[in-house]
Parts: sequence; C-alpha cells; structure tokens
Amino acid sequence: MAFIPLAKSYGQYKCLGSEFDCELGPLFREEDFKAIYDAFKKKFPKADHYPYGFVIGSYSKSSDDGEPGSSAGRPLASLLEERKIDGYLIVARYFGGTKLGIPRLRRSILESAEAAIKEAKLGEEAGAFQYEMELEYSQYETLKHFAPRYGYELKETDFGIKVKTKLLTSVKLTEVFPKIGLDETLLQEEKIIHIIKEVKHDSR
Repeated sequence: MAFIPLAKSYGQYKCLGSEFDCELGPLFREEDFKAIYDAFKKKFPKADHYPYGFVIGSYSKSSDDGEPGSSAGRPLASLLEERKIDGYLIVARYFGGTKLGIPRLRRSILESAEAAIKEAKLGEEAGAFQYEMELEYSQYETLKHFAPRYGYELKETDFGIKVKTKLLTSVKLTEVFPKIGLDETLLQEEKIIHIIKEVKHDSR
C-alpha cells in the first residue's frame, strides 16, 4: 500500500552557491501533471532547471530538464518508489556559479527532496463502509452516544421529522447495532468506499 501526500510540502538545500527548492505533492492521473509542473515553474520563475519525478502505482516518469543524464529526474522517482509514495517531486535548481559534479548534484537534489518528504503529511488509502439511514431522534442520540466507543463517524446529518444521516466506519455496523440496541434494518444502504487517512511515517 502506497503513502499519498495529503497536501503540498516543500524542502530546500544549498550547496556551493546553488539552491534547490523542492515540492512534493499528490498525483492521481498523469494528465494532471502538466498543470502542476507549469504552476511550479511560475512559483520559481528564475530557476535554471526543473527536474521532476512522479510515481502513480507501478508507473513512473521523470525528466532531468537539462541537468546531466540521470542525475536528477530518475533519482527523484526512485526516492518516491523507495519510500512507497504515490505523488510527484519537482525541484527548482538555481545555479550558483560553481559546477557541482554529478555525484554532488544528485545528492543536493535528493537532500531537497528528503526535506520536502520530512515536512509532508502522508496518508494511506483504506477501505471503509458507508451507510445511509433514517432514524427517530432517540435512535440518533443512541447512535451518537456510542460513536466514540465503536469508531464510526456521522456525516451529512439532516434534521427533519426524522434524522437522516450517513455513517462512515471501518467495521460492518450490522455487527455493532445489536450491541447498542438498534435494529440493523435501519441500515438502508451499504457502500464500500475508499478514504485516505493520515498516518505517521518514517521520513528517513
């Protein structure tokens, strides 16, 4: 199971006058990358090169964008694969006047990427059950009371003559309802959905 960035994060590294600014972010479709890449270049308009790497499942793509061959893009994609992250890394490289050589250049690019990963909030995709139901107010109060114990969430609740609500849970509520005194026939619709939950990760 891959980790997924929950938002963009940034890292920076400097070496012998050159500066490397890196952005890590989520990516679910390759066709979305061009807009992300163009927006990044506008954010760092005076950089000399913009190497990138991205991973979506088993598919990866990279570009050195003018840096020496395989010194930038492929290492970025490989870092994502190593950390099991589905997303992209783009680096804005500002040349400081001193040539770094390929080993030091690669290391500098990866240091900026490591810094972005260290600052990232990452999530994992997980399966969940979503239920829709209509309840009497007393039944809804019972449901709300036991939510902390059984770990389900009440979503999109509408208070009318009766209470209409959706529940999100990692366990089947047909197993929970008899324990809290509610009839499982109240569960009108069950869907299996996928959600992304934040997880702790080892940035190194």
